[in-house]
Amino acid sequence: MTNIPTLIPIETVLHFIRCYRQLEQLPLEDGFAELACVSTDPDEASEQQLRKHFRAHWYSKERAFGRFYLNLPHYRQLYLLHHWEIVHYEDATYLWECQRDGRYALVGPPPLLVRQLHELVLYFENHGISLQPSLDVTLPSVPQNFALRFGNTANWGDYLLSLPESEAEAVISQLLNRDSRA
Repeated sequence: MTNIPTLIPIETVLHFIRCYRQLEQLPLEDGFAELACVSTDPDEASEQQLRKHFRAHWYSKERAFGRFYLNLPHYRQLYLLHHWEIVHYEDATYLWECQRDGRYALVGPPPLLVRQLHELVLYFENHGISLQPSLDVTLPSVPQNFALRFGNTANWGDYLLSLPESEAEAVISQLLNRDSRA
């Protein structure tokens, strides 16, 4: 584990988890309505095409938030975060750069908040819930039901939200501060 301090507040992470868990539990069409913010475009014709694309994408993922979210470009992830009122001071500069130069949207470094939440969702999708899911993360307990230990955003979200606040904070802190190469 690295000694870098947690850079985004734990409450922000918990808010993010609550928002995506609520989204995952909505009926498909209602969930897509919530996700319409990711398909914004100044050109109305382009926006209509984007809406069709993202609607098909959401439906193909069958409400699996992590699989949907990880396939969005970072700037579109940021649109969703803003919709959920998760905002960081670096966001405006990043979005301005993306609009100014389309290449920046593809290769420019995303803001810290976007990077850390992206890495967190990636971890959820790639690690099951066990007492030690990776070398630098140790959990205080695991769900009794084995099916709820499978790695995905739904199981991890429910698990973290079910923990006592102090335990949830400790786990999230480990996840945010972990060495992402481990």
